[in-house]
Amino acid sequence: MSALGNSTAIFVTLSGLFWGGWIVGSQTPEGQEAIARAYAAYEEQQATANENLFDTTALRAIVCGDPNVAEQKPCLAVVAAGRLFIVDAGTGAASSLGGRNIPMDRLSAVLLTDADLPQVADLSAVYGAASRGRSDALLPVYGPAETQRLVDGLNQAGGFDGAVNGLQAWGPSPEPGRSVIVFEADGLVVSAFTTQEDAFNGRVGYRFDYRGRSIVVGGDGRVASASAAQNADVVLQGAQSQRMAQMSGGSTAAEVAAQASAANAGMVVLTGANNQLAAQVQVAEARAAGFDDVVAGRVGMLVELPLANGEINVRPL
Repeated sequence: MSALGNSTAIFVTLSGLFWGGWIVGSQTPEGQEAIARAYAAYEEQQATANENLFDTTALRAIVCGDPNVAEQKPCLAVVAAGRLFIVDAGTGAASSLGGRNIPMDRLSAVLLTDADLPQVADLSAVYGAASRGRSDALLPVYGPAETQRLVDGLNQAGGFDGAVNGLQAWGPSPEPGRSVIVFEADGLVVSAFTTQEDAFNGRVGYRFDYRGRSIVVGGDGRVASASAAQNADVVLQGAQSQRMAQMSGGSTAAEVAAQASAANAGMVVLTGANNQLAAQVQVAEARAAGFDDVVAGRVGMLVELPLANGEINVRPL
């Protein structure tokens, strides 16, 4: 059985023991010790399984953040070439990844699609989790022009200088239609891009290319219409239902689906819905526009692109 299979089996066993009434015996010292051993074994197996996420057989993305926050801005963790990247450090980014035993010391950079507070609500906590157990005390933060001002404020509040320790801002400043490489190593290329409208609104998108597989991430931007989204395996973009878009002027799920279809994208993952009903409405409207490969990006979802084939696997982590 795989590490993931062992982990699941232990968890199911624990659940069965608890709900089956064995928890009564846990009130004794022996029972409490037995439960502690079982949970320790589960956590160890889960950690081993999550280490496997960092092997070099696939390009992976994990939707993270706090599912209980209204109008959530779920962050996205991208794993490739043994490295971890976080796109938008929204509320609960650090705790949701740490709670799933994702090794934060592997974090190479934070990539911001926008320099507004919702995208950086958990940035300080992300830095704290990433800096524990590693000698490199600097964490690169890429983003729009306003990123420098924002990072300076966070460094000052945390007592960091931004040169030896703390956050280090980098503004790639892509022009519409022209991508800028922000990271390249071991077959992985991370590029920043923008569109005419997103450049006006101070937004940036990112494309991850890893040995023939690709993921495009745009937060609330209009990335599905960008040239950088052409032929991407997966596009992750925020969207709204038709009714909500009429009030706020954002991209509708149907528009995103139509743009992704025109870009020959493989799958669209819609992010940002603040409840399950809204997510279902968005997916239904996107599929009604004629693009079937659409799913709602909920916290805890893993999107895996194996290098050995062209499959797109989606499952809970």
